[in-house]
Amino acid sequence: FEQFRSATLASLPAATMGLFSAVYHLFFASQKFRSHRLVGLCFLTQYAAAVYLYLFDYDRYLDSPFVWSLPLTGVTQSIIAALTFTFLPRKADPGFAAVSDKSVLSYYTVVENSFYALQLLFVSVYLHQGYRESIIRRLGGPLSMLCGRSVVEYFFVFFIFYVRTLWPVSKMGAGLKNSAKNKSEKNMVILTASTYAVKIFYLFAKHFLGFFVNYLIFLGRVEHRGRDQRLLYGVQLLSGYAATVSIFIHTLKFKGYIGPLTAMVAYDIIIPGYAYLFWNAGHLITGNPQLAILCLIALFVNLLPKPTWHCYQLLVAVALTTGWVAAGAGGDGGGSTATGLSAVPSVGAAMSASGICAADRAM
Repeated sequence: FEQFRSATLASLPAATMGLFSAVYHLFFASQKFRSHRLVGLCFLTQYAAAVYLYLFDYDRYLDSPFVWSLPLTGVTQSIIAALTFTFLPRKADPGFAAVSDKSVLSYYTVVENSFYALQLLFVSVYLHQGYRESIIRRLGGPLSMLCGRSVVEYFFVFFIFYVRTLWPVSKMGAGLKNSAKNKSEKNMVILTASTYAVKIFYLFAKHFLGFFVNYLIFLGRVEHRGRDQRLLYGVQLLSGYAATVSIFIHTLKFKGYIGPLTAMVAYDIIIPGYAYLFWNAGHLITGNPQLAILCLIALFVNLLPKPTWHCYQLLVAVALTTGWVAAGAGGDGGGSTATGLSAVPSVGAAMSASGICAADRAM
């Protein structure tokens, strides 16, 4: 034991120096892509602090600027990346670590990340009662005065995918068709399985972990500082990982700091994470059966031509606005869970933005 202890203590300085060296070379050593590197470091630093506060002092997290500053930094980083890495190939094959160990990251994947990061920013602010009432619902001019809603709210809750064509789309299907070129023979089976897992996950997530959560908030079924709100904010943190940290994982693989399979696991870990959270979200589904049915129908309608799905979304907006689905009640708002970890972030909650996030890639 003493030998093990001595060896461990002796290795700490080297390990610490190695860590500082890696951080220096990743973020400070080169002038190239400096703005991207520094904003990325800003995001990772905030992310670590936000996760710590969420786990150990939730009330402080909810009152902190991390609620909006973290996703805002994610949006900023995604825009900088889109303006910086214009030399990447423009292809439907996404090329990120979960689906490929040979392909270069697609420029489409980089650009479309801003679409998902923007949704994550909206949901993070929308979830917070103070920000929702003082900012989002005051951005609609006459509409805000008429019904207490805003154009911004309606747009992000119901109609965000009306403008999806303004962003390019990478698709898991293209990655599967190009498997012979983007996957090594050694890792072909496991990467193919990973691609299918991500594809299926995205298809379900778009409607049940994206729109469903927005509808809950729209109808006032998430109590401020209650259990469900905490669950939903746990989802936003995990969604930040899916939307922004996942691109950093690809950078680590590209730079040689981690291998392709490690990168794949680092990305795919969100899937069992969300599955665990979803297991704890049964009350959100059973407590809101009308919303669950609306989202189930939407999942199948979404497979039809886009105008059909867009018309369906308009009908849903009318139904929720006119009171066909009543506001309030439903789910389990619960009491405050500011201390400890008494509430596990629920999966139904667990994905509002990343549920929608990259859903089109699954097609």
